[in-house]
Amino acid sequence: MEALSAAALGLVLAACAGLRAFLPIFSASVAAWMSEMPLPPAMEWLDQPQTMVIFGVATLLEILGDKVPLVDHVLDSVQVVSKPVLAALAATPFLYQVSPEFAVGIGIVLGAPLALGVHGAKATARVGSTATTGGLGNPVLSMLEDVAAVGAIVLAFLAPLLALLLVAVLLFALFRFARRIRRLARRQPG
Repeated sequence: MEALSAAALGLVLAACAGLRAFLPIFSASVAAWMSEMPLPPAMEWLDQPQTMVIFGVATLLEILGDKVPLVDHVLDSVQVVSKPVLAALAATPFLYQVSPEFAVGIGIVLGAPLALGVHGAKATARVGSTATTGGLGNPVLSMLEDVAAVGAIVLAFLAPLLALLLVAVLLFALFRFARRIRRLARRQPG
């Protein structure tokens, strides 16, 4: 994989960690297991079958839990810490293709804030949705987030540069939507 495509793939996975914490690291684990992708020595555990099972189960539980009102808010609160860490972990194997010496540092410096920003916009939209729909709109938002995360990850493996461009456009739209929801929530009486 050429360096630019690898970097784009890593950044898309990091951004997607802001929507679904475990899905990008699960995807990175599957990719590492299915290919001969070189991994940083400290991340050789990523291509082990038990790693895929652990992250696969965590992904499934997160996706299901995110559909349950109140559980989704608890997940959002806990994942303020876990999403940036998992974003850096998901991006690092691909950034290793670009810079073996600095892959972890680049993953932390770029991936963690990217995931945290996406998570912040998503959480803001969720709070606004809860305020305006009494939580009934949250499962719909969650399904849209699932589709966006899975679609971006699949596209990132097929056409990483295009995926990075689309993620940038989606991030812009997500931030605008979050701002709009926040404004609507402030106007609600009570």
